[in-house]
Amino acid sequence: MMSILKFEDRTPRRLEAMCQYLCDPNKTDIAGVFGIGVNPYNASSEMRLVQNIYHQENLTHEYIQVIFCFDMGVSAPLGLLREVCLKIGQVLITDKRQVLGAIHYLDKDKIHCHYLINYVGLDGSLYRQKYSVLYYKKQVNKILVEYGFREIPYYEYSKVPWFIKGYE
Repeated sequence: MMSILKFEDRTPRRLEAMCQYLCDPNKTDIAGVFGIGVNPYNASSEMRLVQNIYHQENLTHEYIQVIFCFDMGVSAPLGLLREVCLKIGQVLITDKRQVLGAIHYLDKDKIHCHYLINYVGLDGSLYRQKYSVLYYKKQVNKILVEYGFREIPYYEYSKVPWFIKGYE
């Protein structure tokens, strides 16, 4: 299996439950959890505070979840994985926004990182995906190459075979 970057389009759990899932001690530990603009050990409370200040009544989404999966069977020290995942997290946000990151690395064959991005920015703005997924994959690939990991495969529409595009 190759590296994957996936934007989840659903929010199956409440913010607090999702933070608990990300930090599940069966999947990660304190060394695999980090925060951007938020204390990772109090992330749900800090994110909820920002949401309540700006959008208490009409918030339809609490967070965006992005998952980055390393190649299956990748072998690297946790410190290196954490550095890569933190840089990827910084690429995913284009404004002042809180992110909880958790590297699920205890299953050595399926190392991946969950990013929980607060739907409400620190300035009260609601999340908008500023760029295409292709843009984010290209940015993540720069980081992966820098650290000697294999790139995420992607296809630009102009290079996709006709049978994938549809009949034109």
